[in-house]
Amino acid sequence: GARALGDPDWAMTARKRLAEDAARLDRMMVPHGQLVGGTDLFRLYDVDDAATVQNRLAQHHIWTRIFPYSTGWLRLGLPAPDRWAQLEAAL
Repeated sequence: GARALGDPDWAMTARKRLAEDAARLDRMMVPHGQLVGGTDLFRLYDVDDAATVQNRLAQHHIWTRIFPYSTGWLRLGLPAPDRWAQLEAAL
């Protein structure tokens, strides 16, 4: 980790990829919910029924977080590079 963080080229490439992946996740979620916030590592969406969406995604081994103070908020982390198709199929 320290070596990676000491490599400015790696860090710039990683930040660019994460921003692109966050935008990709946002595009995938448009039909399912509205972006509330987040970072380039995870995103927070307002969906119709977060518990239902969470259960559906969990059946496909996609773990999410919901919040006790909101029935609509669903937090998704960015999928691993080889897991985008799995998330798309689950949605």
